[in-house]
Amino acid sequence: MSTESFDLVSLGFEFHARDSDAAQKVFDALDSRGLIGYLGAPQLSDQLTYVPVDVATDKQGSLLMATEAGELAKHDLSTEKLTTELLEAAGAQALSLDGIIVAGTEVEVTGDGDAAETNSGNQVVAGTHVMASELVMSSLGQPGVWKVRQTQERLLAVREGEPVEIRLGQKHLRAIELKSSDGYIQLSVHASAKAFQLQDSNVFDYWMPTEDRPVPMAATGSEVAQLQGKLGAQLYAADSEELLELERFWPEAATGIVRLAKLRSLDGLRLFLKGLGLPEEMVDYMRGEPLADGFTELPRSLPAGLDLAVEEERAKAKGVMKLVYRTGWSPAALISSSLAVIGAGVLFNRWMKTSGKPGTGWRRTIMFFWYSDAGYYLAHGVRQVLKAKLKNR
Repeated sequence: MSTESFDLVSLGFEFHARDSDAAQKVFDALDSRGLIGYLGAPQLSDQLTYVPVDVATDKQGSLLMATEAGELAKHDLSTEKLTTELLEAAGAQALSLDGIIVAGTEVEVTGDGDAAETNSGNQVVAGTHVMASELVMSSLGQPGVWKVRQTQERLLAVREGEPVEIRLGQKHLRAIELKSSDGYIQLSVHASAKAFQLQDSNVFDYWMPTEDRPVPMAATGSEVAQLQGKLGAQLYAADSEELLELERFWPEAATGIVRLAKLRSLDGLRLFLKGLGLPEEMVDYMRGEPLADGFTELPRSLPAGLDLAVEEERAKAKGVMKLVYRTGWSPAALISSSLAVIGAGVLFNRWMKTSGKPGTGWRRTIMFFWYSDAGYYLAHGVRQVLKAKLKNR
C-alpha cells in the first residue's frame, strides 16, 4: 500500500481522576491493534486525565494498520466499532472522535478541578540588540525575576517564575525566546529591522512536542515508519506563511526551523540555536537547570527600569550622541556641566519670557525637559561621588 495518500483522525481518551499510567494504557490498546499514529502529552488534573491521539486513515476514512511484516493494510473493523474496543482495552471512561464523544460517558468535572496540571520551566531569551530594560518593563507587577548575562551586543536572559509576554523594540533585533509547558516547547522568534518597533516584535511561533510518542514502534525504512514520518511532518509542521514572513527578517532562522520541525528533539533544538550563534545552554536553563556564574538579577521597579533604559542608551551612544549623553564623563564633569546647563537654562528662560516667543505653554515644556536633563546628570554625578566615598570607608 502506498504511503503517499493518507488522512488523520483525532481520538481523545478520558480517564476519571488522575491516572499516571493512562498514556501507556492507550499506547498498548492502539499497539495491540496495529493502529498507526502519535500519542500526545497526557493532560492531568485531580478529576480528569486526557490522552490525545492522532491516527492514520486512508482517504476514504478507513483506519490503517501495521502488519507483522511492517507493511500497511486497512483495518477490518469500522472506526465506530473499533472505538468501543479501544475504550474497553484502555480502561477509559470516554472516547471522542474529532472532538465528539462516540463511546462511553464523558467525565464530568466540577468546580475548579478541571484546571490541568502544568509543568513549566523557565522562560529564556537570547539574541542581539536585546535591551535588559525592555525585559524589566515587560514584567512590571508580575511575580518572578529576570537574570541576565551580557557580552557586547548579545544578551542571554532567564526568567525564574511566571513567564511574561515580552515586547522587544530595538533596530536590527534578532532574538529567540523559549518557554516550556504541557509537553511542548514554545519557540518564538523576535526580529525587526525598523528604527522604532510599535507592533509586537514576535514574528513567528513554533510549538515543538517533547512527549509525542509514535505508535507502533516500527523498523526504520518500513512502510509503517515512512508513514509515521509523513504523519509527524503533517502534525508538527511549521506554518508556511509565517516562515515566508520570517525569511524577510531572519532567513537563517526560517531555514533552521524547517529542519527542527523534522527532528523535533532537544538535540535538534540545540543544533538550531548553535546554527544561529546562540548558546545551547538555553535548552538547559529552560528546563530549570541551575544558572552558571556571570548572571546578574535585573531590577523589578518602574524607576529602576527607566534608569536602566537611560544607562543602556548612554552605553551604546556614538558620535554626537556621546556628547549628548555625557558618555564616559567623570562625576566632577557631570556635576559641573549640569550646573552650567541649569544656569544657562535660567538665562534662556528669561530671554524667551522677555521676547514673548514661543508661547507660555511651549516655553514651560522646553524648560521642563531642559531642567530634567540637567537634573538627571547632576544627580548621576552626585550619586557616583557618594558611591565612591561609601566604597572607600
